[in-house]
This record gives sequence, C-alpha cells and structure tokens, in this order.
Amino acid sequence: MSDVSVRAATVADVDGIQRIARRAWRATYGDFLAEAAIDAILDDWYAAEELEASITAEGSVYLVAEDEGIAGYASAAPIDAEDDDREAQLYAIYVDPDRWGHGIGTALLDEIVDRLAKRDVEQLRIEVLADNTVGVSFYESRGFERTDERERTVGDRTLPEYVYHQDL
Repeated sequence: MSDVSVRAATVADVDGIQRIARRAWRATYGDFLAEAAIDAILDDWYAAEELEASITAEGSVYLVAEDEGIAGYASAAPIDAEDDDREAQLYAIYVDPDRWGHGIGTALLDEIVDRLAKRDVEQLRIEVLADNTVGVSFYESRGFERTDERERTVGDRTLPEYVYHQDL
C-alpha cells in the first residue's frame, strides 16, 4: 500500500467523496444498473447536504483515505435497536477504481472496525448487491459471513442482495 492515511471525514471532504462516489459507483454497478439509476442514486445519496449530515451525525463513523487527495471513504453507524444489541451497519466503503487492490479498502474497513469496537459495538452488518462481485469478494475474503439473502429495488429493477455479519 502506498502512503495512504485514514482519518475522520470533515465537511471539507464532500467534493472528494462525491468524486470517488461517481467513479466507484460507475465501475462497481455500471455492468448491471442503468446509468440513469446510478445518476439518481448519486444525486440523492451524495448531495452535499446529505453528505454533510452523514459526516456530522452523532454516532456516525465517516472516514476518508487520502494521499494526494481523497482515495476512498467509508461510513458506518450503530443500528438503533430496542434490545441492547451492539450492532452497527456499514453503509458505504468505496475506493477510487484506479486504486483497487492497493489495500485502501482494507485500511478503511480496519479503521471502521477499530473505532466501532472501542464503542463496544459487537457486530458489523453489511448489505451488498449480489451482482457487486468486487464487494462480495472483498467482504468474504475478510471473514464476513453471509447471513441472509433478500431482494432490493434499485431504480426500476429488483436485485438480489446479500446480508453479511462479522463479530468485532
């Protein structure tokens, strides 16, 4: 891995996160999602005000990996549960496609896990579209266990989705 550092994201990172999201989403989902569906998700989920709210949300862990600019990002937060389960959801982990295979995703995931474990979170949950072979391979190679399969509607398509868990 190159000289990549992982740190907490700030609102000043919004443009860099949006840039990585556009590149990573097209590389990850472009083979099975329509461009219009990807654009709609990016416009909705990655609008500046949405990102700023996620970055500053209480309990959220929002990280960026950087060297010469933002190379990737990840976000997670505890799941609100009525029982006292200590579970968190990984909402996003994306790396610039030109940097795939350089350990950046692993560095982001390791830091997410470390920060959540320090908060006494016991389990991390991840939802991955089944056709996202890069994501499925990444999580399975890091010991996440597939615990469920269901369907998710994305744009005008209904796609299979896997749910993974890992004890922290």
